Amino acid sequence: ASKFGVVGITQSLAKEVAKEKITVNAICPGIIDTDMWAYNDTAWGKLLGDYKPGELMAEWVKNIPMGRAGSGEDVSGLVSFLASDDAAYITGQTINVDGGLIMS
Repeated sequence: ASKFGVVGITQSLAKEVAKEKITVNAICPGIIDTDMWAYNDTAWGKLLGDYKPGELMAEWVKNIPMGRAGSGEDVSGLVSFLASDDAAYITGQTINVDGGLIMS
């Protein structure tokens, strides 16, 4: 339900400001190798039992068709593109940066 909320608000706002030549898009990152995911790995590992740091992350990454967690650069590249003139005709889109995880 929350993902549709992101889709809905992105499309609604994009439609509202399109006449002003303003674009609105949403980026939905998947598993990105950040401190937050490292914390999740440790916290869930303790909650679920005998998991060593990194083991849960490795399990989660197995479900990603690209075979790895994303990086900050994977996300920032898309942000830079969407903020550029090259993306001036792209609006109302929700773009997953997840290595194909949404397809699994």
